[in-house]
Amino acid sequence: MSKYLNREIVIFFLIVVMMGILLTQAFVTQVLRAEEYRELADDRHVRTYQVPGVRGQIYDRHGNLLAMSTPMVAVEIDPKQIVKNETNYQQLLELLQLSNAQLLQLAKQNKDRKLSFIRYVPSEDLSKRIEALGVPGIYLKKTEHSYQTTYEGIKRQISVKKEHTSLWVNHAEIERFIYTLDRLAQLLNMPVQSLRAKTYANQKRRHMFVKRGLTPDFQQKVEQLRLPHVYLSTEYKRYYPNGESMANLLGYTNIDGLGIEGIELAYNRHLSEQNGKKRVVKDVKGNVINLLGTLTQEQDGHPLMLSLDQNIQYLTYKALKEVMYKHQPKSASAVVLDAKTGEVLAMASLPSFNVNDVSKRHGPGIRNRVIADLMEPGSTIKPFILTKALDEGVIDVDSKIDTGSGFLRVQGSVIKDTSRHGILTPQEIIQKSSNIGTAKVAFMMSAEVQHDLLKQLGFQDGTMTYLPGETNGFLKPVNLWRKIDQATSSYGYGLNLNLLNLARAYTVFANQGKLIEPQMFKMAADEAPVAKQIFSAQAANQMLEMMKKVAAPGGTAPLAMIPGYQVAGKTGTSHKVSGKGGYEENTYISLFAGLVPASNPDMVMVVAIDEPSRGKYYGGLVAAPVFQEVMTHALRLRKVAPDWQELPELPIQPHSNSMKTAQLTQREQR
Repeated sequence: MSKYLNREIVIFFLIVVMMGILLTQAFVTQVLRAEEYRELADDRHVRTYQVPGVRGQIYDRHGNLLAMSTPMVAVEIDPKQIVKNETNYQQLLELLQLSNAQLLQLAKQNKDRKLSFIRYVPSEDLSKRIEALGVPGIYLKKTEHSYQTTYEGIKRQISVKKEHTSLWVNHAEIERFIYTLDRLAQLLNMPVQSLRAKTYANQKRRHMFVKRGLTPDFQQKVEQLRLPHVYLSTEYKRYYPNGESMANLLGYTNIDGLGIEGIELAYNRHLSEQNGKKRVVKDVKGNVINLLGTLTQEQDGHPLMLSLDQNIQYLTYKALKEVMYKHQPKSASAVVLDAKTGEVLAMASLPSFNVNDVSKRHGPGIRNRVIADLMEPGSTIKPFILTKALDEGVIDVDSKIDTGSGFLRVQGSVIKDTSRHGILTPQEIIQKSSNIGTAKVAFMMSAEVQHDLLKQLGFQDGTMTYLPGETNGFLKPVNLWRKIDQATSSYGYGLNLNLLNLARAYTVFANQGKLIEPQMFKMAADEAPVAKQIFSAQAANQMLEMMKKVAAPGGTAPLAMIPGYQVAGKTGTSHKVSGKGGYEENTYISLFAGLVPASNPDMVMVVAIDEPSRGKYYGGLVAAPVFQEVMTHALRLRKVAPDWQELPELPIQPHSNSMKTAQLTQREQR
């Protein structure tokens, strides 16, 4: 009986001992070494890995790429682990009473295959302290080993005894982590001091970008260094093939792929991608060792097909570039619309900037002046006033308007023409751009009718393009109008609008009196444009015929003539407002608005040149040639058939000191 009793006692005792060991181990693991194991778990456990989507591409109306996302490389580090390794390594050196140089020298002297013998560890306590540091490349062994090493030509025999704990190091592994920041900074061409300072400032974080937007060849360069806790990720950088010619229209994105300016900002939500997420297991070096599954599938952004024509845009940009060189203005801008649909075919502003160079994304070039800059449109308003008068029946095409001696006094102010014209028909008022003739026609209507017309034309409203930075026009309330306000507004003073507003208004002459809203997207073949009837078809067509005389010999813009095509248009040259009130004497905005071919307009183009400074400033001399240059090629690109069998000889643009210039400037009005 006692035999069985003794056996039970032994078994019970063993069970108690085993339970005690388990409980002790659990206490050590969960209490005493909890923080240590927490960090180890943080180094190797399930993580969420982000898979980037691709931002939507932008195309022109013919499918040409205007904005695309190209794969790039981002270099990132784990600051917490890098700082921890460097700190623990310094503590190790203090325990060993060695400098970094001394340790590495010993490693070179005593190398045996991958590991190098450093010294024996004299005490168990020191062994535990070294082991607790967990420095990569540091190993403690109890092994009996004899090996031969050669250092600086001298052969040495080293024996290691099993009775003592010995310290071994992996020379290559140590050098990788102690020089991680130095080698990375050298590769990325950045100051190591700033990288080290930034790393230590973020030492509690597990993720920090070092450099982004690197070309894909950097991936192999970084991987070859085999640096611990340095990771690579794929991201996408926006690239704009057309560079400057579309920069202030398309805008750009920031380094995180969010739209900042232009169309990129206006339609950011439509273009934006959604990043996916995957569950992975990573090891202590950050390498993915197992894929557990996909949490969220990445989604690419939606593409945009704009109404723009890449070729017409470039032609417009190029023509404005020539004007900037030739006339040295403050700025130049132009917009081209499809006359029937209102689709924006081109919208260019200068100065511009290299949108693909991040360092250039500042200054005046960012401004899209077509929609952002307000101006007084000058004589380009006159066709609308006379068309309204025709529509109201207060004049007809044969009416005679006496402009007198070229001076008209209204409420103490003097309205004048640049020369004495005498009696003019409506067509001659447009052709010669008579301020007095236009003002007298305006007086035949009430101020309310004229004011309502300017409102209907949208001169104080925005457009349906919804581009960021667009400014609404200004129109003085009619109850504050005096007679002089009615007069000056009839020839384009006392109101403000942007260039796109003006181009929109000119669509009435291409569509039987209907105003067509501008569109930034290519329209479907069966899609009808947004239109509003402003004038009767008869009145609009009568004015279109009158404007043909502007771009003809005897008009104010013969330099807008295009061989084989009839051109209808109107010049404008307005004084700029002074900062002190009133108007500057010698600063102007030169304008030209035109339609071609005039028999059945296909395109509307409006050009504005702000403060030309080379002596010429009239719209017919400065802005009209831009229209002629762009439309000559655009008509061919759009395969528009000629509508004029007679091919008149184009006037040669004269030098400023010639008699021909003097004669032309006498005809040109402000």
